[in-house]
Amino acid sequence: MHGLAQREGAISSHTRYQKEIFEDDRKNLQSPLICYGDADLYICFEPVEALRRGIFASNKTTFVINTRTIPPILITADLEEYPSLEKIKEILKGYSDEVFFMNATELSLEKFNSNQQVNIIMLGFAIATGKIPFIEIEHYEEVIKEWLRDPDDNIQALQIGLEEGIKIIKKK
Repeated sequence: MHGLAQREGAISSHTRYQKEIFEDDRKNLQSPLICYGDADLYICFEPVEALRRGIFASNKTTFVINTRTIPPILITADLEEYPSLEKIKEILKGYSDEVFFMNATELSLEKFNSNQQVNIIMLGFAIATGKIPFIEIEHYEEVIKEWLRDPDDNIQALQIGLEEGIKIIKKK
């Protein structure tokens, strides 16, 4: 993790997966950080987040973005203008054609009367891209049951994100 979420700060985290261990140790992952231009997937909980770390994106990157905006302090102080979703999409299309939006916050509020499930809905959306190919949905559900409060709601949120994500991606 980089940065802090306090005082309007941004958090950026990298996750790398390796399916198999190679005999040649130099082929194995040595760092949790993703190299510039090497990100396969961006999961953005707020639209402008997708623009903040463009240096990691390339033509192989898929963007899954929650449409709920959280304007930073300079926007609320009328010192800057928040870009439209269309403008954000236009900029991201400069990297990749795989730019997908979902209002996960609205789904969470509608289905659970709370925004507590936004992260899990977005995880389901990310899984729908196929960019996390070797982790079965049952494994996510096992982890949810073991580690999260309200596992039934969180499993339902994962399924909602997956189902809605598949619909959105198929429209492309």
